[in-house]
Formats: sequence, structure tokens, C-alpha cells
Amino acid sequence: MAIAVYGFALTVNIFSKFLELLPKTIYFWVPILGIFGGYVYVGYLFRVITGINSPVFLLIIALTIGSIWALSLGNGGLLATLIALGLVFYNGGISLGFLAVGIAAGTMGLGFYQTDQERSPDQNLTLLEIMAVVVLLIWAVLVTLATYQILSGVNAAVITGAIAGSYSVVGSQIKASGITNIETRYFLAFLAGLGLAIGWIYGLVTYKVFVLS
Repeated sequence: MAIAVYGFALTVNIFSKFLELLPKTIYFWVPILGIFGGYVYVGYLFRVITGINSPVFLLIIALTIGSIWALSLGNGGLLATLIALGLVFYNGGISLGFLAVGIAAGTMGLGFYQTDQERSPDQNLTLLEIMAVVVLLIWAVLVTLATYQILSGVNAAVITGAIAGSYSVVGSQIKASGITNIETRYFLAFLAGLGLAIGWIYGLVTYKVFVLS
């Protein structure tokens, strides 16, 4: 109990410090919450499909770390959005797919507000940036599949649409916020750790009950 209280207090303290640095606008926090939601759903997978020594567990951890790096660079977001939406069409059909597209478009509309796109059209990606794009695409697939482990129907389409739209705009919003690269990675790592923990706890409770019933 004492450890849980200390962990909660530490989380609140760290988050309050980030709040001092970050914008306090809906345009910034909507895509951030979308990305955070993705980490929550992946955390759920830790309880459902993996064990602590499982190679799958280690692979998901590696992808989580890679996603922090990829999101901090801000490349490949649109491709990740399209892949996630494509999976909604595949899993939910045309109607739910277009619902997800609408939610994603709304998220992107908010996220691109008051941001500047500095990359010129003829600027090529470096090898590391291409690798980051690949990692982000794999992460988008993982998050979407994880979401469908918990949700279905309209709920899955809405949540996946919001997360998908966030991929396209979170990089722009973070860059426009003015925080440094290292602060960006610390912030994303904090979101990832908190999201995975929440998802794992949720999976621990609900999945255990599901199996016993």
C-alpha cells in the first residue's frame, strides 16, 4: 500500500513539472491523450498474451521504446494514421471505418491548429528517420490490434480513430510547444510508462475475472 501511495505521489509530482513546460490548450492535449491511450491498450496486452519472461513481452517493450523515439522525431505520422484506419475497415467494415476516419479527421484538424510544418517538400529522410517511420508503422498496427482486444464495434472505431489521428499531429504539436528533444523524450517516456502500467493493471483485474468466470 505504501509503495502504491508513493508511486502515485511521484507520478503526480512528475506530471505537474511537465505541466509547467507544456502548452495548456486542447489542440496540444487531444493528440497527446490519443497517444497515451495507445500505451494503455498495449499495456493490457502484457497481462493477456505475455508472461514476464516471454519473448513477446520483450518485443513489445522494445517496440514501446522505439515508439518513444519515433514519435519524438515526428515522421511517418500520416502513414501510421492510414494503416490504423485501414485496420478499422478490415475489422469493423465500411460504416465503422468511415466513422473512424471522421474521428481521425477531427483529431487532425485540432492537432494541426497553430503549428508550423518546417520540413520542405524536397527534403529527404535520413536512414534513422526511415527506421523511425517503420517502427511507428509497426507500433500503429500493434496499438490497433491491442485496442480490438478490449473494445469492439463503435467504441473500437471511435477510440482507434482518435489514436490514428494523433499519429499525424502529435509531432507537430510537440515541436510547436518549444520543449527540447530530451524533454520530449522524457515526456513521451513518462506517458508510455504510465499508460502501460494502467493498461497492465486493468488487464490484471479484468482478464483474471474473465478467465475464472
